[in-house]
Order: sequence, then C-alpha cells, then structure tokens
Amino acid sequence: MIRLSLRRPVAVAMTYTAVALLGVAAWRNVAIELLPDTRLPRLTVAARWPGSSPETVEAFLTAPLEATVQQVRGVERIVSQSFEQQGTGAAQIDVEFQRGTDMDFARLDLSERIATLEETLPPGVRNVAVSQYVPEEFAEQSQPFLLYTFTGPFTLEALRRHLDEVVAPELSAVDGVALVRVFGGRARRLDIQLDEEKIGALGLDPVRVQRAINELDLVGEAGIVREGGRERTITIMNRPASAADVREAVIMSAGATPVRVGDVATVFDTYEEPNQLSRIDLRPAVGFEIMRGIGVNAVRVADAVKARLAELERLNPSGTEIILEEDMSEEIARQLTDLRKRALVSALVIFCVLLVFLRSFNSAALIFATIAFSVLIALNLIYFGGLTLNLLTLMGLALGFGLVVDNSIVVLENVYRRHQGGEPPFEAAERGAREVVLPILASTATTLIVFVPFVYLQGELRVFYVPLAVVVALTLVASLFVAFTFIPALGSRVLARRDGEGRPGAGVGSGPAAHSRAGESSAADSGGSLTDAEPAWPIYLRFYADIVGLTVRFPMVAIVMTAIVFGGSYYLFDR
Repeated sequence: MIRLSLRRPVAVAMTYTAVALLGVAAWRNVAIELLPDTRLPRLTVAARWPGSSPETVEAFLTAPLEATVQQVRGVERIVSQSFEQQGTGAAQIDVEFQRGTDMDFARLDLSERIATLEETLPPGVRNVAVSQYVPEEFAEQSQPFLLYTFTGPFTLEALRRHLDEVVAPELSAVDGVALVRVFGGRARRLDIQLDEEKIGALGLDPVRVQRAINELDLVGEAGIVREGGRERTITIMNRPASAADVREAVIMSAGATPVRVGDVATVFDTYEEPNQLSRIDLRPAVGFEIMRGIGVNAVRVADAVKARLAELERLNPSGTEIILEEDMSEEIARQLTDLRKRALVSALVIFCVLLVFLRSFNSAALIFATIAFSVLIALNLIYFGGLTLNLLTLMGLALGFGLVVDNSIVVLENVYRRHQGGEPPFEAAERGAREVVLPILASTATTLIVFVPFVYLQGELRVFYVPLAVVVALTLVASLFVAFTFIPALGSRVLARRDGEGRPGAGVGSGPAAHSRAGESSAADSGGSLTDAEPAWPIYLRFYADIVGLTVRFPMVAIVMTAIVFGGSYYLFDR
C-alpha cells in the first residue's frame, strides 16, 4: 500500500477527495440527537387497578404478570413492585434480559403473552403496557420534542376535533414522527347503559358484555420493520368509528340469532368530563405533542413538522392559532453547535502547538490534515455503522484529535530523518514509513485496549460509555490508514519539491530530530561537551536534555519522585 501510494500520488489524491466528499455527505445525512439511543436489554411492564390495595395487586395482578414474563426466552432477572398511589393500585415489573437477546422479538413475544393473559385478569385492571426501559438520565429522550398549543374562538370540543381529524393525521405522516398525542378539552366518549331485564333474560352478565365491547377496541403491536437505520413499528388497530359500530357488535348467539350490543343496551355518543381547561387571551385552548422515532435526525424532523404545519394553516378554522411552546430540537442544535465550536478551537490549538514544535508551516499543515481526514473517515464509519451524532459521539471525535496526530508525527519525522541521512525523497518516505509500522501498531493497540472494556459494560453504564469508546476507536483506526498512506505520499512530494528548489536535506529543517543531530555534531566538534551546544537548542529541548541527564545520573531520585507522584495521585483520588 505504501509503495502504491508513493508511485501514484494522483490516485492517493483522488482517494482522499472521495473520502472527503463521502465524509461531508455522511455529516449531512447522519442522524442528530442530543443523547444516544437508550435502548437497553430491559423492558417495563406496568398496569393499574383502581381501588385495590397493594396486597390485592400483588396477589391477583403482579403475580400472574410475573409468571407470564418468566415464559419469555432470554429473561435474566425480574424485579416487581406493587403499590397504591392516589387510590389506584399499580404494578410495575422491570425485566432484564441476557446479552444478545433480540429485544424486538422479546417485546413482541411479551406483548402477545400479556394480551392473552388480560382475559383472565380481574375486570377492573386496565392499561397493561409493555415499554422500553429508559434510564433516568436519558428520560428526556422519551419525552415529546415538540409541544404546541391550539387556540381560537371555538369550543374546546371543536378545537380538539380539528386536531384529531386534520392536524394529527397529517403530522403522523411526516417521516421521522413516531406519535402525535392530542390533549386538553373534552375527549369524545361512548356511554353504554345496560338493560338489566334483557341481560337477565338472555343469561348474560355485565362482565361478559364489557369484555365483548373491549374487544372492539383492538390496538396491538404486530412487529417491527427496519428500513436502513430506521425502525417502524407495525400496529394493528380495529376501533369503532361511531356509536352505530358499537350497537352492531355481536355479544353472543341465541340459536341462529346473533345478540348485539344494541339489543341489550343503549349507546350514547357524548364527551367525557374535562380534566384540563386552558385559556389564552380568554379563548379556549388545547394542545398536542409530537414524539420522534428512534435513530432519526431530530433537527431535520422538527423542520419538516414546522413546514407541514405552515402548509396546514389554510385548513385551520378562521381566527385560530397554533403556538409553539417547547422545541427540543433548538436545544439539540444549540448544544451540538457549541460542541462543534469547542472542537474547532481545540483543533486550532493543536495546529498552533504543531507549528511551535515543528517550526515549519508545511509540516504542521501536513500533520494537521490527518485530523480532518481521520474525522471524515470516522464519520463514514459512524454513518454506515448506524450510529448517531450526539454529545457523546462528538466528544469521542474531539477526544481523538490529540491521539490521531501522534501516528502521523512519528511517520513524518522518520521520513525526514532518513532524507536528512541522504536518501532520495521517495525512498525515504517508503522506508521511513515501513520502519515504524510495528511500533505505531503496537502503540495504537495499547490505546485501543484501554477502550475494549467499555464495550462489555452492562446496564446503564453501557449507554454512557460505549458510543464514546466506539467513536474513539474508529478515529484511531482511521488515523492508522491516514498515517501510512497520506503522510508518506505527500511527505515525499514536499521533499522532492524542496530538493528541486536547490535545498536538499531541508526536510523538517527545524524539527526535533534535526535539532538533536545538530546538537550531537556540535558536541562532537567541541570535545564531546553537550553544554557547549546547548545555547543553539530550543528551550524545550534543553529542558528535556536536563531532565534526561538528571535521571541518568540519579536514577534513585527518579524512582522516588515517581513513587511520590503515584502516592499523591492515589491520595487525591481517594479524597
């Protein structure tokens, strides 16, 4: 690879141009969110039972649910709670699964088993739901990222009906929107009044009628479809659209004659009692919130929702207004923009440090370019690996800035050292790069090994550290590729151009190796005394030479100082 890169610099240039363009495309298309996906191998089962005590919930609700959960493959640990809150009994079961469990299948399997169990649960139990566990620190990820208020000179029922029938369906069709929830005002409700005489004559009981009516409102998960890096949940919905649909529902058959709800009950189409009343400038107001899907670009989805709302303004009743109350995408954009600015400042500082120590603009620019190309390669890997850009992954990219330049500095310094020894530019680049392959691979491997344990973390720590460790590792691997292709190819061209300008051996010119060799020759000419050559050295080299000389002359002092530093650091860490 090194020989090919040196003999065909045009191919190298085209390759890195393609890498740069792909990196820019990945940057524009990769999903952006505040924090990474928080899906852990854990599920939560929750249910409510109004009017029941914790003991009753434990015996007749929690225990049957636990028995059902244990039948799901991959379950490792179950933790349950039964409690009472504001007169309502509640059961909450946290289910932990083994590593490698297919959580999509596990959630679907558990949902189907609970749907079968619901037929045998006490009649008052409701809202048995299976949800993904989200750590408390990442609770914002599961919260609505857009919140709106809808107000106007109409009744609460009219405002809510417009949101339910016009706005919510249109916004649900926007790519990246997972759920639109309307709240406030009075929701539509069907009241059913049973005729006791007719029920008794047919041998029915109210529980059987209630179960038949509940089966009309069927909402359940049927699976998940993956499209690239996105996931879409398939939901089966069978809901009655009107009071007539409920009246025609069949409860049982009396011989060959079906018995319908309308035969034993009266169905009223009405509204529920309001639990929330809001007004803005003395006008009624309702609201709706929008949940985004997993692995989508939050900023882009928010822009698409706002654009769609602007198009729907012509359909809104006259005098109404939609007010944006909360926009999490703005906070995401602000924090990520701030982090990008800090990363740019860090890169500028690194360039200045390189310029000070290498004392050559071309050498500093060449080394600095490795940061850009390493980040672009890492962005491609992030995009095709299904990761997202968030606070942790961007921190990983910024953390890798100082690490990626090390490999390139070693390669470039060794190439210049061989060129100063009299080798032609292309030969120096090829041999210099080959000479340090094993040392660089070894040093990079020792850094990567530090991040390996993070990949095997369990529980909530995995959410925090795995994206960071993966991105740092990808950046380091990309830096190896750049150090052994880009640096030798361009380094040899720079040396060849300088030789053509009549300055053979100009190489680094003032790099650390050049100063070291100059110092050694001056010392030899003056009888071997390093002190005679010290005034010609830069201050950092003189300081380094003094430290090394002191360590060689007094090794025990160095050992004692090291022990003191380790002991002091342990004391500070313990405090």
